[in-house]
Amino acid sequence: MADMTENQMFNLLLADISMAAAISTAGSSFSAPANYAPGAIRDTWLADVSDEVLKRRVLALANAGLASLQGVDAEQLLRAAKRYGVPVDAALADRIVEFFTDKRQALLRYRR
Repeated sequence: MADMTENQMFNLLLADISMAAAISTAGSSFSAPANYAPGAIRDTWLADVSDEVLKRRVLALANAGLASLQGVDAEQLLRAAKRYGVPVDAALADRIVEFFTDKRQALLRYRR
């Protein structure tokens, strides 16, 4: 498999953070895999849970959380990542925030 692009990696990292938050909010549990890879929390939990209603609820919450995480600052992102065991350090948090800020700015320039 080819290496992930920044877009793919950053979205999967944010998806894992938002998924972990949604899982906790819904009263379920998860454990971060020992050999973490971006997207692992989301994929592992979805594979392990058979309750379709719970899955839909968690996915709805996670999707909203993902959109929200794309607009937070690096400090908030770092706190959320640490809280849910997603390996993001300060430098990576800065890169992720810059990536999504640049993406929003490009869209705004395009719409003018």
